[in-house]
Amino acid sequence: MTEPHFLHLMPPEGLDVPARLPNLWYGPPAPVARCAATLMRTALPDGFSGRVGVVVAVKASGADDAPGIVHAAWAAEPAHRPGVGVSPDHPTLPAADRLVEPMEDDDFQRAAAGLVIPFADGTSRTLLDLAQELTAGKPKSIARGGGAGLKLTYRHWNRAMADAFQTPAVRLGILMNTEGVRLGLRPAAYFEWWAGETPPHDVKWDGMPLSPRTTAKPVIERLWEAWSPAPDPRFTDPAVAALAPRIIEEAEDWIVIEKPSGLLSVPGAMGLPDAMSMTAKVTNTVLVPVHRLDMDTSGLLVYAKTDRGTKALMAAFREGRVEKRYRALLEKRLPDALGTEGEVRFPITTNPLDRLRQCAAVGGRESLTRWKVLGKSAERTLVEMEPVTGRTHQLRLHAAHALGLNAPMVNDPYYGFDGIAAETPATPLNLHAAMLDFPDPVTGERRRFETEPAFHL
Repeated sequence: MTEPHFLHLMPPEGLDVPARLPNLWYGPPAPVARCAATLMRTALPDGFSGRVGVVVAVKASGADDAPGIVHAAWAAEPAHRPGVGVSPDHPTLPAADRLVEPMEDDDFQRAAAGLVIPFADGTSRTLLDLAQELTAGKPKSIARGGGAGLKLTYRHWNRAMADAFQTPAVRLGILMNTEGVRLGLRPAAYFEWWAGETPPHDVKWDGMPLSPRTTAKPVIERLWEAWSPAPDPRFTDPAVAALAPRIIEEAEDWIVIEKPSGLLSVPGAMGLPDAMSMTAKVTNTVLVPVHRLDMDTSGLLVYAKTDRGTKALMAAFREGRVEKRYRALLEKRLPDALGTEGEVRFPITTNPLDRLRQCAAVGGRESLTRWKVLGKSAERTLVEMEPVTGRTHQLRLHAAHALGLNAPMVNDPYYGFDGIAAETPATPLNLHAAMLDFPDPVTGERRRFETEPAFHL
């Protein structure tokens, strides 16, 4: 791919240029950036598949070159396609431990010493210097978040950090801090999306808006920090602040709530509001999580209130004595040939190049979902889903992946057609934990709860 450089563009009248660079990681892209992306798509070579990013910049002084003119540059990163055919059961899938090729410390140190991160103030540092700062005192094993079969170590992290310099957000950040500074520009908007076909282990859609690659985040944040991108809007959005759980029923040993989409199930590292803390405050109790829902998923949750409740409920979940049913609205009408019910089964692991997302790979954790069609419209399908196993993002991946239903859930920011453009309070993920049935910790009596989702056909 050619090195990125700035071009002059004239967006349609009425597309405002943001006064401050929006957050790169969360929320829909600015319309002016999407417009620039549309104008630049023709520059991609035929058959290209991978990530593409565009930055829109304006004169920092406020004096345009000409009325209505903006500067824009794009960069592309071809898709990583690991080898497949390692298992006759899943001939189209790669092995989990080969999704990222490891890079030995000596090789990384030689490469990283020559990779320079330029800053907008004219200073710079090498990737090796940054890597040594980031890894000081850290454990050698870094696998987490459902990463079965990955066996991630810092040899894999070495590769991800070295490859970060191929990502659009890094390449355009370097351009912004060098040529952009020389031209007196400031970045006004950034947009990244997927172009072309998806690798067989992954779920991406042509034109799908993306956040930058998470394994490159340490480099990206340092490259762009001088331009003061806006903070995560979830900390300031009144709609997020208004989210609250609804108490369904409370007993001596447990409490059942309905969690809205956009609220964490338990406290997280980012400090966003969570349903457990809010419920504990309202009820003046100490709660213990015994299962979780994704932040984007709405529906029923049970927390334990006592040691007795904690032990009994955890055992019930572990031994498969808890029943759960979900409702999901899919972005496609499922073909009639697929039938009205069935099963999805394939191994799941964390995507090592995009640690928040999951993917299909041999050696990952086996996963099984039963599904049933509840209704269809011309363009969508309402389904009931039963997770027999409980892997991270299992239902979402089983809906979207080609080995599953090949139909993502409406407003899924990780696997849906609209990607992060759907990551707003006004467009919640259409996945709802509609039924929860568990044995009471004391009596053993089955306790069954059901709620209806906010979405429908």
